[in-house]
Amino acid sequence: MNLDCSKNQIIIGKPLIYYEVLDSTNLKAQELAEKGAQEGTIVQADRQSAGKGRLGRKWESPPGSGLWFTIILRPKIDPEYGAQATLLSAVVLVEVLEKITGIKATIKWPNDILVGRKKICGILSEMHFNEEAINYMIIGIGLNVNMDQKDFTETLEDIATSVYLESGKKFAGNTLLEAFRVSLEKWYEIWVTEGFKKIRVQWLASSGTIGRVVKVKDNDREIFSGVTEGIDDYGCLLVRNEAGILQSFDFGEISIRY
Repeated sequence: MNLDCSKNQIIIGKPLIYYEVLDSTNLKAQELAEKGAQEGTIVQADRQSAGKGRLGRKWESPPGSGLWFTIILRPKIDPEYGAQATLLSAVVLVEVLEKITGIKATIKWPNDILVGRKKICGILSEMHFNEEAINYMIIGIGLNVNMDQKDFTETLEDIATSVYLESGKKFAGNTLLEAFRVSLEKWYEIWVTEGFKKIRVQWLASSGTIGRVVKVKDNDREIFSGVTEGIDDYGCLLVRNEAGILQSFDFGEISIRY
């Protein structure tokens, strides 16, 4: 892994650019990154009119009820390790939720944060690179904070939750954002100077995926099934099927058999 081991000087969230309404914080962050925005920039919106999750799915992000933001990063690592940023972000989110709200969340590979079987947060990472280096990465976070049951659509009410529903308490989004900023700065420093090892250990400790029977899907089509055994040094999910064949996946999504 190609690392720049000099002291990381970025400050996550400096600057923080806030909008009342955006179509998507990821789209705005990409626009700013293309124009040379400095590493650590956070784009936050109170509401997104066209928020997206993975595979282009719509992400509900009503005003005043959640934390919707995107970070711009420019890590000096080989592009082949870029997918680790999503797992790094998941570790940070689990840490923040427990520290600030007391909620014990788990990670569903590759980009969901769950409480029990319900999704409380999603991560959408995008990387722009050439063969030799990463130009920039944007990491979008959508965290349901103060959403009540009535705030979820009929299709989401059985599969989504919020900090309020799980803790019974209302939280200021900026309190959670500040805790995320501090935690990400710590873990990002570890990543760019020491590599993925410590993050991998923490991810495995927080995972709700490992040891589960799963179906791996690509565009909603099942391509493999088996028991998850871990993640490799790239952040790929390792799944062994009934025939004993071990496969690694750096794409797709999974459904877990409970």
